[in-house]
Amino acid sequence: MQKVSFRSFFVFALVAAVIITAGVILYWRQVNILLEKDVKTHIADAGKEAASDFDRLVQTDHEILATCALSIEDSYPWKDEAFLAETLARYRQNGPFSVLGLVLQDGTTLYANPTDRPLSPKALDSILKHTQKTPFFVEVRPREEGKYHSSILVQAVALDPNEATPVGALFAVQKDNYYKDVLALTALGGDGHAVIMRRDGHIVLTYETPKFINIFSGLSNVTLDPSLSLDQIRQAVQNGQTLLVGYRTEDGLHHFLQFVPLQINDWYLVSSVPAQYVEAQATQVAKLSLILFGVVFLIFYYLFFLIMRIRDDSNRRLFTTAFVDPLTGADNFSRMCEQFDTKLAGFNRQAALVIFDINKFKVINDLHGYERGNEVLKRVAQVLQQELAAEETFCRLSADNFILLLKYADRKEFIKRLKNLATLLKRNCTVEDSCLLLDIAFGIYEITEEQLPFYIMLDRANLALEHAKARPFDKCEFYDAADRSRLVAEKQIESEMENALAAGEFEIYLQPKCDFASGEIRGAEALVRWNRGEDRIVRPDEFIPVFERNGFILQLDMFILEEAARLLSTWRANQMPVVPLAVNFSRLHLNDARFIPQMRRIMAQYNVPNHLIEAEITESVIFNNLERAQEVIGQLHLYGFPVAMDDFGSGYSSLNVLKELKFDSIKLDKEFLSGFEENLRAQKVIEGAVRMIKTLGVKVVTEGVETREQAEFLRKCGADLAQGYFFSRPVTATTFEQLLHKKKLM
Repeated sequence: MQKVSFRSFFVFALVAAVIITAGVILYWRQVNILLEKDVKTHIADAGKEAASDFDRLVQTDHEILATCALSIEDSYPWKDEAFLAETLARYRQNGPFSVLGLVLQDGTTLYANPTDRPLSPKALDSILKHTQKTPFFVEVRPREEGKYHSSILVQAVALDPNEATPVGALFAVQKDNYYKDVLALTALGGDGHAVIMRRDGHIVLTYETPKFINIFSGLSNVTLDPSLSLDQIRQAVQNGQTLLVGYRTEDGLHHFLQFVPLQINDWYLVSSVPAQYVEAQATQVAKLSLILFGVVFLIFYYLFFLIMRIRDDSNRRLFTTAFVDPLTGADNFSRMCEQFDTKLAGFNRQAALVIFDINKFKVINDLHGYERGNEVLKRVAQVLQQELAAEETFCRLSADNFILLLKYADRKEFIKRLKNLATLLKRNCTVEDSCLLLDIAFGIYEITEEQLPFYIMLDRANLALEHAKARPFDKCEFYDAADRSRLVAEKQIESEMENALAAGEFEIYLQPKCDFASGEIRGAEALVRWNRGEDRIVRPDEFIPVFERNGFILQLDMFILEEAARLLSTWRANQMPVVPLAVNFSRLHLNDARFIPQMRRIMAQYNVPNHLIEAEITESVIFNNLERAQEVIGQLHLYGFPVAMDDFGSGYSSLNVLKELKFDSIKLDKEFLSGFEENLRAQKVIEGAVRMIKTLGVKVVTEGVETREQAEFLRKCGADLAQGYFFSRPVTATTFEQLLHKKKLM
């Protein structure tokens, strides 16, 4: 038995040894393949990044030169050489150039610094010749003995003040080693270098002494990987393609070349990286594999307990600091502000600031309670912690607002990532047993100006978020030039609003409310228009949101109320027909203790009964602050002001609002009514809503009635009053008075 047992053990050990050996060999091969694949990808990305950086640097130089050229052209004809010298000196001092100068067609040359090393006459002739044909010219000049230590990159723009034949050119030479960081492939940790070549393979710019002056000539003396021949490489370069080439030198060393086309002069950036460390890593992995297989479990348990201990220590330290959001355990806004610059510096100018929130999050709190709403926010933070990379960060700003600092390389891929994140949030963070899915909106600012203060970047992301929230689907919006234009327009509106109100540029318009049964005018809604003169009308949707944000809407609402009271007083004094006027009031009035006292003062000033002014409050305002709305509506009723709920059906309409608040009338939003003509279900919903509201003793007013068919259907439903283009557009007070004398509009 002992012999059999020993033999069985020996066979088992032999089989195990074979399996382990085979596993190690397969593992080594797979690791080698994966490492080489990873290195190729890394090299390709580094080459593309270097090419992009080179193009960007040249483009930046072009923009600086073009700006300088415009300054010089504006003073043409040049009588004052001192002005030209001062302009050149200023741009040279603030720019990246070691030499900055201009050359005229008559051979006159002027440098920003008289001590600058001048270009040779041959170089100047080349600049004049080429800028006659193209407004921007780039070339590499060979080293000139006694002047420059290496080849130099010369850039020039044409000076064409008359927009005819250029009179000269503005030229610049970059500082020594300006492009060295790009060509040194810092993304690969200094393991390679890059050169700039023409499409014929000739090297035009390098910061290392090349072994050959033509890339293709060099490749003809090495062994290329089987995937591409030298002729195929030449053809691909001629066609402007990006490609990765592997080859081995005579000493057997493996190298990779990455060819990336540039946007300048049909040049290519060629990255050269040795593959030695790939093979070294694979060999090292093979040596360590057996040891790793033996100690993996010990290391696993050791690391597990070590990580648990470190995590516990870290948690204790975090909870003792002031940089943790008490609800979610994530960073708070103070922590984000503190570490933002440090985090941003680690992204190598490839980052985006994202702010997102959960639309209508208050609905979750109202329907399911604050405890479950808080649980949703905790899950959101957990998902973000799982999905963000180590170098990325986020914080909870307030309520359901979160700020993220993410790595950014490609807009399409970035949007795809955010959509995937939104899907994860909907899947993992929705309240259990609820039909309400999270609706996420993202505002994105691609960080292109790192010197901007954090709060300005945040403002730009917030501006993009506002536009994203207005979209029905795909709520991802980037801040762009249009946003900047809108921001400028808003600043213009803000700078003029006070003077416009004092100058009487805001005018009151009235839109009649007609009885469905008789067609008689029973009231009107007071609307505002901004007339800036010379037929320049600013639409309400352009200035009302701005006034809502800066608080000026409080003054404007009271102005409209006073204009409405003035009209009513005039009608009463002239014994004209008098109908109630409805005035919209912003959500800001709900928290303004002066609101109702101001209304009473204005009505008393014009001796107008309170019941002739109806206060309209939008559904969303009421829904977002139910308790305060109940208090304000009660006070309005106490002093005899009728109250209407505006835009009913435009959002998350709640029967609880109708149960708790007493309205004199409810206005059905035009979006609630849209498209019901051919939709039987919609008709049933509208009929039911009207019938339910009527049973509460509340008048039903319908907005946006534009056709006879709509009017007839709503009349049959039992709606009381109609407001819309079918009856009348908003009109001036004078025109409305004429309509009042007619009494009927249908």
